[in-house]
Amino acid sequence: MLRPEEKVLYLGARPCKQVCWVEIARIAPNPSQPRQAFDPQALAELAASIRQVGLIQPITVRAASPMAYELVSGERRLKACQSLGMTHIDAIVLSAGPEDSALMALIENLQRADLHYLEEAEGYAAAMRRFSLSQAELANRVGRSQPAMANKLRLLRLGEPVRQALRDHGLSERHARALLPLDEAEQLRVARQAIQQDLNVRQTEALVAQALAARRAQITGQRVISLMRDHRLYLNAIRDVVRQMQGAGIAAECTVQNLDDALEVRVRMPRRAPQGERGLPNPPDV
Repeated sequence: MLRPEEKVLYLGARPCKQVCWVEIARIAPNPSQPRQAFDPQALAELAASIRQVGLIQPITVRAASPMAYELVSGERRLKACQSLGMTHIDAIVLSAGPEDSALMALIENLQRADLHYLEEAEGYAAAMRRFSLSQAELANRVGRSQPAMANKLRLLRLGEPVRQALRDHGLSERHARALLPLDEAEQLRVARQAIQQDLNVRQTEALVAQALAARRAQITGQRVISLMRDHRLYLNAIRDVVRQMQGAGIAAECTVQNLDDALEVRVRMPRRAPQGERGLPNPPDV
């Protein structure tokens, strides 16, 4: 078990109370770092803060050899200091092995809310491969339940082009889970449609169900009724429009009544805006 206060000092490190003054050139990145994307603007803001008040929280490294260190946590701080041209940085040096270093880097990033769900899944998979850990063993090491970890790892069944589309366009983890029953080509097609049409999770699930029904029909030869006829898809779209109107300051209302053989949807909105509001003329009567 690691003792965080344990420090090993090698060439290039000078004792400084509880931290060491480490040469940045001797610090190698952590190969098991789960975070792959770093916001350039956030890094620039961090660098500006460090320039003004200094590095408040030291990074953590492990002694990889008498001449080199490996980063454990604090890659954003390290990158920000490098961008400022700094040659040394405050660091806590741990006597951690490669496995402990990788897991500490993973745990440190998991504790940050902005870690992308795909980066988390890829971090789990990398740790399992590198150290021959089972899902149960890794779950225990990082403080996650095994079902939660299994659900995260299932996301890696998505093809890489699909994962990139999810990252680039900010689709949620629920969108990603909805795509899992499809093959890679269908995953990418539905993901692109969800992006282009700004579909919510329920609408994306309806598209997935339609694709699965079409696949079953192709196998069995049965006729498929398009799930785009599913009233829920259009009802959600109407409600989305009403919410947009409300967000624009229009007192719109949407009510839905279940009849024996139909749904009755009523949208109510004022015919005329208050006189002179926003300096625009009232629309003509219809």
